[in-house]
Amino acid sequence: MVYQSLYRRFRPQTFSEVIGQDHLVAALRNAVVEERVGHAYLLSGPRGTGKTSTARILAKALNCLEPPGDGEPCGNCDSCTNFESGTSMDLVELDAASHRGLDDVRQINRDVALGNPGKRKVYVLDEVHMLTREASNALLKTLEEPPEHVIFVLATTDPQKVLPTIRSRTQHVELTLVPAGLLREHAKEIAERAELQIDSSVVDYVVERGGGSVRDMLSALDQVVTAGGVPEHRGSVDALVDAIVAQDLTESMTAVAEIVAAGVDPKDLAYRSTRKLRDIFLAGAGINSGDSIPEELPDLAEKAGRITKAVNVRALELLGQALVDMRQAPDPRLVLDLALVRLFAGAVEPQAPRKPERSASPAQETGSGPAAQARAALASVKGSEESEASTADSASAPVPPAPPPPPSSDSNVADPPDPMLPASQASDKTPEELSMAQVAKIWEQQALPALSARARARFQAATLVSVSAGQVQFELPNETHRERCEQMKDDIEAVLRKALEAPVRVELTAAREAKPDADSKPIVVTEEEIVDPAEFEASADGGPSSVDRLLDAFPGAVASDDEGNGRG
Repeated sequence: MVYQSLYRRFRPQTFSEVIGQDHLVAALRNAVVEERVGHAYLLSGPRGTGKTSTARILAKALNCLEPPGDGEPCGNCDSCTNFESGTSMDLVELDAASHRGLDDVRQINRDVALGNPGKRKVYVLDEVHMLTREASNALLKTLEEPPEHVIFVLATTDPQKVLPTIRSRTQHVELTLVPAGLLREHAKEIAERAELQIDSSVVDYVVERGGGSVRDMLSALDQVVTAGGVPEHRGSVDALVDAIVAQDLTESMTAVAEIVAAGVDPKDLAYRSTRKLRDIFLAGAGINSGDSIPEELPDLAEKAGRITKAVNVRALELLGQALVDMRQAPDPRLVLDLALVRLFAGAVEPQAPRKPERSASPAQETGSGPAAQARAALASVKGSEESEASTADSASAPVPPAPPPPPSSDSNVADPPDPMLPASQASDKTPEELSMAQVAKIWEQQALPALSARARARFQAATLVSVSAGQVQFELPNETHRERCEQMKDDIEAVLRKALEAPVRVELTAAREAKPDADSKPIVVTEEEIVDPAEFEASADGGPSSVDRLLDAFPGAVASDDEGNGRG
């Protein structure tokens, strides 16, 4: 006798034997009982979840000669026997992947009008999304108004590729992956019916290989039985997962090398590691993913307590992207190694940012653009107003009283620091040597986000060039930018002083602009000038507005509300 694979021998023959698809089973069973079966169904879902098997059971129940009345086929009449043996003339199965042309659909349109021995004739079109557009359009009329004795059941793993006009003419039911618990019980039941002796490790292995697909799970069980047990080269991902939890790059890459050397496919290793990290993340939230047995939950929860959520999520993202990149990579292991390097790259001390080389545009060199002229005018007006205000304040300030006589030279008590002195002078603590990497990291992560919106916009282009004892030097793209940032240098010093917990002086310099040769012709580069709207906000003290200052700076200019460019 020719051996039949387990998934063919134990294919469901009744609705009650279909597992994990209760919504579909209930709908079809009630439709058979109430004689309200639709003329066309579209069953979509992952492979091995019961699409074709359910279509066969529906055809079997509709043509049963002695229906028990609960929507199930009896399984004993001649019609049911013919369905089980595959010789029924009331069921027509077509693989749309190989019968996808216009001529194939035309043949179906001609055959649907023919009679059949049973009560209903059921057409099952598998992988219907593979039909060509012409063939799909040719099927529309027959699918919309088939003969009374004909029922269409379309099956697909990718419903998005099915034409909307076909989907609208069918009752669409989505099938889902089968939970691991149901697959585990089903594997034990099939092993018992097939008289196979398997242990719990085999069950866990085939359920993991199945991934929610009943057919894949039974195929894996067939393979294990033929091989005499779980393949030794399967390898465990625990070593790699433990190294990721410990955030140890060396141990992670060592684990990958050892597991791959044992014969494990890097794609399979990355896939199982990603599933394990997913289970750890959910276990940390008190959730069972459904793929883990209850005995594993304490260990998963313990690992979740040792790894931060940020690292866990980052590992899931990088390994998931690695699985996608491995599809076209000539060396999948290299993709996995690079993903681990990127995962732990954040633990390395960041280097100081390097200033990118760029050429200054003529608008930046000459400052002849309209936005540059407006900024210069505002800066000159504000500078003059600030100098006048400071002069008036100094003139109206009261004369300070004479200082008290100095203490005698015999006194050994040190004078307290003057409260009016800056913090850098009042503190007796000598500032520690600040490293470039430390200041760069604190500037990017703490200081820059803590600035006001205007200061952050101005200092976004600042490049850290040097750090000495208590002094931090930034370089700005040009002199105009430096002068604008100079007005907010005190704010920067205050934020850095708070972040570094040490006195800091900020030095601002402008980048050296390349001077063109006398013989070379200048290259005109037009750049869009960015104007900060906050620079033109009216002051809150009731003084002249920014528009008034601009009109003073540009004699003859007229303020207009028209937003157009003024050209005809």
